[in-house]
Amino acid sequence: MLPDQQQPLAPARTRDLAVLYRELRLAGEGPRFVRLTGEPWSGKSRLLRQLAATAHKEGWTVASGRIPRAGRTRPFQVVADALDDHLARADGTLFERLGEARTRALAPVLPALATLPGTGEEPDPGAAVRALRVLLGLLGERGTLFVLDDVHRAGPEVLDLLDHLVRHPPAGAVLTVFAHRTVPGGRHLAAVPYDAPGVRHLALGPLPPADARALLPAGTPPLAAELVLRDAAGVPGLLHALARGAAPGPSFHATAELVTGVPPVLAPDSIDLHTLSSLGWRCACAAALLGDPFTAAALARTAGVPPEQALAGLDELHGEGLVRPDGATGTRFRFARPAVRALVHHASGAGWRSAALGRALDALRAGAGTPAGPREAPQDEDAGAAAARRTLAAHLEHAAGIGLEDVRALALSAREGLYTRPARSAAALRRVMATGPVPVEVRLLLNKALALSGRLEEAVRGYEETGPRSHEDRLPGGRTDTAVWQARALRWSGRHAQARSVLDGDGGLPPGGPAADAERAALALEPGAGAGPGAARAAAEQALRTAPADDPGARAHAYALLAAACAAAGDVEPARAAADAAHALLARTGEPERAAHLEALRWLGAAETGLGEPERAGRHVERGLAAALECGQAHLAGLLALGLAEAALAAGDTEGARARVQLAAALAEQTAVPALAAAAREAEHRTGAHAGGSPDASRLSLLSERERIVTGLVGEGRTNQQIAARLDISVKTVETYMGRIFKKLGMNSRTQVAHVVGLSANIR
Repeated sequence: MLPDQQQPLAPARTRDLAVLYRELRLAGEGPRFVRLTGEPWSGKSRLLRQLAATAHKEGWTVASGRIPRAGRTRPFQVVADALDDHLARADGTLFERLGEARTRALAPVLPALATLPGTGEEPDPGAAVRALRVLLGLLGERGTLFVLDDVHRAGPEVLDLLDHLVRHPPAGAVLTVFAHRTVPGGRHLAAVPYDAPGVRHLALGPLPPADARALLPAGTPPLAAELVLRDAAGVPGLLHALARGAAPGPSFHATAELVTGVPPVLAPDSIDLHTLSSLGWRCACAAALLGDPFTAAALARTAGVPPEQALAGLDELHGEGLVRPDGATGTRFRFARPAVRALVHHASGAGWRSAALGRALDALRAGAGTPAGPREAPQDEDAGAAAARRTLAAHLEHAAGIGLEDVRALALSAREGLYTRPARSAAALRRVMATGPVPVEVRLLLNKALALSGRLEEAVRGYEETGPRSHEDRLPGGRTDTAVWQARALRWSGRHAQARSVLDGDGGLPPGGPAADAERAALALEPGAGAGPGAARAAAEQALRTAPADDPGARAHAYALLAAACAAAGDVEPARAAADAAHALLARTGEPERAAHLEALRWLGAAETGLGEPERAGRHVERGLAAALECGQAHLAGLLALGLAEAALAAGDTEGARARVQLAAALAEQTAVPALAAAAREAEHRTGAHAGGSPDASRLSLLSERERIVTGLVGEGRTNQQIAARLDISVKTVETYMGRIFKKLGMNSRTQVAHVVGLSANIR
């Protein structure tokens, strides 16, 4: 961690610091009292250090103490930490003014007074509290700043002191500031009520998005920036830790992937957890290995400690604000922040994790019970068993030997997490398929997960490989979920003609129903699809007629498509009515259902932009983009980023548009989808996303003839595998060429190369 003076202070924290400075000025006229609260790493200690530095410069006597570790402490330990140095330097006049009886009351609890009478006597906490109140009024000539940090770890005698100081303020210029974490484990701090008269409560919440973004180091890549901001959730200490680990080509992950199984590595080093006791750290590592949520019983088994010790460790983690209860029963717990779980997991040590994994699997299997089957869980299934099954399935993806019940747990978990963690669902289904022959529905579910996670080429190949079997689930009348998803994968990958062929029935009965009609409308709205708003409107209206009245997500999607089609045709009134209806329905849709219809926000944003309401469009699409990033729907996140760029351009925000185009380009690089990369390049030209910073097209002359051929194919949006097939060379050889091209052009991404190819074509 960098020293305070080397890290920028967010505007929100600057305002908080100004409040503390004001309290310091007011304390010059009479005693003041401030309670400072916030979650772990929210910046409390930093504000206290800066307040202390300013007070010291202005001539105040600063007495600052903190409790460094959780666990048992000596009586008044934090007070001794604050006052001992001052008392060790004090001359006899201070103690004369304090009086013999008060000095004697303090001698047993303050080591600096060990040579004075009363040292060996049994402490009298009440007398010590009253003596400390008088001492604070005598300590500083200009005034005294009395700071107690991390008092959620303090004993009852310190809380009695704070309560006494509130009810009986010290005489003179004294500012008392005490800080603690806002956690239920600190409920004993209610000894000083939050609404106590004369106490200023300063609560540090998460940073606003703009403040958090301003703290990112210069040059943080666009996708890395979005992931850091999402995972840090506005907590400054987490943001600094995660930003240190931000890589140029970060692995895109859903938030749910931080919660269970082996999480991605977010930072090269962990956050500061040295305040935990050895038992607390062991329990934190066990909890992180298990994943969220976990039970105390599973924690004890994984940590290898008796149940009573596991409960003590869990109490410590709860009191430190690292974990919280999950649900109303109080039997399950989870980390307060998913990123903290991921950081602790990788800080626990590979050797320890390897040894403890077997114990964790046994504990999770015991908690998961026996699921009903791969299609769906029974309605009355115990929530605890379902939670254990999800965490178990994430570990089973990498387990060596799995049984039938494990396979069922994997299949159920994959279905449940399809829209919120599609990459993890795909991994679970691949593990199921590795066990032997599986029903075709498993392969079809895998294709969905691949499409949602942005691996469109694999999804398209998957549908091609299943062939006629992919239509076994076709219902009477030609309705089929398979055809809709196959067409969607083709549409997203830019194969519009093939998508239309699938929706036309491939020579057989065309798929029917609201989902198929909605997909036809979406295909007609895609740029370059060659259909137009008329066809999109007709399909959207048909989808709306057949969408179930009790399915707000499907109806919202149909209304959004209708709004986009009408707006594209210039039909304002029906577009406005449809957009308003879509917005109202989405507001009624729950989070799981909304995750299945995120593309509705793309079309709703397009409609609002077409209606001349770019600010409203931006709000819709921003919400969709945040949800797509949260859920790991990579390709859709790229499409929404481009939609947001369109809204920003329409609003005259060129810089905002460029930032979103760069994010879309990064997602195109991550997913290797040529159609998304091409759309990002086209948007770059319109927004000038590389203006002033892109390499000149003339640098292509540095390349050999073969390298220029490879570069041209990259400019067409082809992958390394496609280039290898086209040139009849190995993928390894293509990778070698790409390395030389990057080096000669001074670039580090295919998007940059493609952009230069586009510039060269425009010049010619």
